[in-house]
Amino acid sequence: MLRVILLVCALLISVSYAEKKTQTDKPIVIEADTLEYDKKDQIIVYTGNVVVKKDDFTLWSDKLKIFLDQNGDIKKILAVGNVRFVKGNRKGKSEEAEYYKDKNYIILKGNAQLQQDNNIIEGDEIIYYIDTEKAEVVGKNKRVRTIFFPEEKGNKK
Repeated sequence: MLRVILLVCALLISVSYAEKKTQTDKPIVIEADTLEYDKKDQIIVYTGNVVVKKDDFTLWSDKLKIFLDQNGDIKKILAVGNVRFVKGNRKGKSEEAEYYKDKNYIILKGNAQLQQDNNIIEGDEIIYYIDTEKAEVVGKNKRVRTIFFPEEKGNKK
């Protein structure tokens, strides 16, 4: 069970990887069909085939909203529609993903799934608190499900 919790934590950390400042100077690149910026409400909206890349992290969605504070810093990020992400051997998907910078947590909503190698965890919502490394998997309309493949002998890491 501990390994499953660590799997969830490791996968969700990869989601926050693109939002957190890193020691590298590599940029975050966002591509989409359209971009709208609302200075009054401090919102940037990318629509249509959105792709976000940073190092080996890639996120895809139909729409991406970035909510800014008065200083122009990221306050909240909302990815909507066919949300998928990949980082190395980890990947995930959901209907929506929300990142809250002030409280430093992520919520995957709607058929949320995280996968590392063959191991999978699913629920209606997956909530990950980055600072405390606490994860919650919620099954509102269906039960939480984990598919766990034990390590083979001689293959321990």
